[in-house]
Amino acid sequence: MEDLNNSINNIEMSVEQAIDFLRSYIERTKKTQTAVAGELGISSGALSSFLAGNYKTPHTIVPKVKNLAEVSEKKKITLSDPPFVETSVSVMVENAIKYSHLRGRISVVYGDAGIGKTQAFRHYLANNSLAIGITISPTYASITGVNELLAEQLGVRERVARKITNEIVTRLKDSGRVIIIDEAQHLTVRALNHIRCLADESGIGICLIGNEDVYSKLKGTGKADFAQLFSRIGMREPVSINNIKREDVQRVFQDADLPDDAVDILYKICHTNYGLRGAVNVFVNTAACFGSEITAATIARMMRQMNIGR
Repeated sequence: MEDLNNSINNIEMSVEQAIDFLRSYIERTKKTQTAVAGELGISSGALSSFLAGNYKTPHTIVPKVKNLAEVSEKKKITLSDPPFVETSVSVMVENAIKYSHLRGRISVVYGDAGIGKTQAFRHYLANNSLAIGITISPTYASITGVNELLAEQLGVRERVARKITNEIVTRLKDSGRVIIIDEAQHLTVRALNHIRCLADESGIGICLIGNEDVYSKLKGTGKADFAQLFSRIGMREPVSINNIKREDVQRVFQDADLPDDAVDILYKICHTNYGLRGAVNVFVNTAACFGSEITAATIARMMRQMNIGR
């Protein structure tokens, strides 16, 4: 296999090497011959004939196989998103979740997008079996949507709205659980009040994570009908791009062993509207295009290609 990999970087690829690569590629990726033929831009019949050694003009297919092999090798070395590491923002998010979990109160984390709130949410879920996590989209912004998501997590089979709510409360009461709601800005005010009632009746904590809109909805306009909802907030944690430190960027990209000037550029991206997510996207795309040659120059070049100003 090593000889085959080496051959990919050579100018020429023989028919035998092309056939060997395709057989190995099909076995490794578990793709059908039809799918691979599509990647090569030929018919499945032509691919079958080529693999069998019966294709009349194999030299026309070899360049296509070589190109596929080169792309395949680049994908192998292309870095995926860096694994989760603790950052200043993730600590703030997880502290709010822990507060809700231990105290049985409502907390809200709100602020800029793309700074790692969702990653911290997922990390807490992955490491705490008593945590329940749901993500709100506009489709699930209502009381019915919230109940559907919670019912799925808790295994509730009821179909009548009131019975669903009662069963959710029953399963949550004295359970020691915490509910974490990501993208909470999509929730309607009625749904937020419903969540407050679930917290009151079950005695468990709930952490709401979202942008500035979720806190604005909770705060309302100072009217009395919002007071009961707002008064339930035991902890609020505003987070922003300003909370991202250079040390955070170093930790996120520590496995790449980047030079200081490259870290500096990624840090600057974090303090734009693109946030940490933007820095990760630039880094991954740089790795995809330039392989292991990730420097300040190649990162800056990728930023220009992605229309991200420095």
